[in-house]
Amino acid sequence: MRLDSSFTHSPGTVVTEVSRGRTSALEGRSGAVVDRCLRAGRPPAPAELEPVRRAAEDLAREGVPLRDAQRHVHAAAAAGLKGSVAEVDRSDVVDSAVFMMRVLESLGNAVSAAYMEFCRQDPGSNGERVAQLVDLLVADDPEARGIAERNGIEVAAEYDVVFLRFVATPSDTGRPDTGRPDTAKTDIRTVDNAALAAAESAMAAASGVRGPLLSLTAGGGVVLVPSSPASVVEDCLARLGATLDVDTVAATARGALGSLNGVLDHCRELVDLARSLRMQPRLYRTSDLALEYQLSRPGPGRSRLRSVIAPLDGFPELMHTLKTFVGSEANRRASAKLLYVHPNTVDYRLKRIEQLTGVDPLSSAGLMSLHAALVVDCLSRANEPGGAMSDMVAEAS
Repeated sequence: MRLDSSFTHSPGTVVTEVSRGRTSALEGRSGAVVDRCLRAGRPPAPAELEPVRRAAEDLAREGVPLRDAQRHVHAAAAAGLKGSVAEVDRSDVVDSAVFMMRVLESLGNAVSAAYMEFCRQDPGSNGERVAQLVDLLVADDPEARGIAERNGIEVAAEYDVVFLRFVATPSDTGRPDTGRPDTAKTDIRTVDNAALAAAESAMAAASGVRGPLLSLTAGGGVVLVPSSPASVVEDCLARLGATLDVDTVAATARGALGSLNGVLDHCRELVDLARSLRMQPRLYRTSDLALEYQLSRPGPGRSRLRSVIAPLDGFPELMHTLKTFVGSEANRRASAKLLYVHPNTVDYRLKRIEQLTGVDPLSSAGLMSLHAALVVDCLSRANEPGGAMSDMVAEAS
């Protein structure tokens, strides 16, 4: 059942001749139920609704929107109500209308249940429709909301936009997981289509009516989570990662419907930044990468910052120690453990760094300055031919 994005026909018209015949069948069977109920003076029994349910299932299979199917049921009920009103006294009109509402509710529930059952049995088609809708929403397509309504998908006024990349685990790459920022797990990993379809289906089943909308590809994708507490986005990505058995580098920011394209671009920048800096796979927000993001902008300050650690270029051991020390949040013992050296060795190397650069890594101001210099250095190397950032450009082209 593909996304119905055609606007060349009026809302009450079905596109194909086959669909026209089947909507007529739905209306005819609904009319028969209405007539039978009016004559018997009772609501329809479940068995009497079965022909209506089968006709609705045919429409779902043809891709006719649920709203159009319900419209034909309403037309049958309206015709029945007009006929019944013509035959009764004016004092009975209200009772007749109330009774017809009960009949209409039964018919509507039967049609909706048929559509829901079809979508449950055909999750791949439903996932495709949702993915196409996500693409329209993040492109700020003005017709996206209308298309969502035509396909029975509820759209929120505001979303937490998530852009993510699937990345390899240490077992995928054969590298040991040292926990150091410079050896973080940032290699792209691909996921097969069958696994993606299963994940989309599982996420939709666990999320309810106002759950996340997913558009996934082999290397990552976009998730739109209706605005909610921050923990909901984390939980959503945790479930996705567990379902696919894959790590992700992801970024999120909030945006209103109609302005999601710029938000998505920003999230994509944050993910590329985290990958170029070889940061740990997890969910990032702008506040998590504020310094790094600002330092990635062009400007004369970047050259000045890079010059701070230039004296360490001839001392790879000291540079590696500084990166590890910054990555472990200035914890000497943790750095020593990661470097497989004694804490006193770390102290000696930090003192040598201070002697060469003139900046004390044990002071708050000094550590911030050295951290910023490392970020600029890493970004500069990533932009060199064959660097991480140039690889991303090739990936996107």
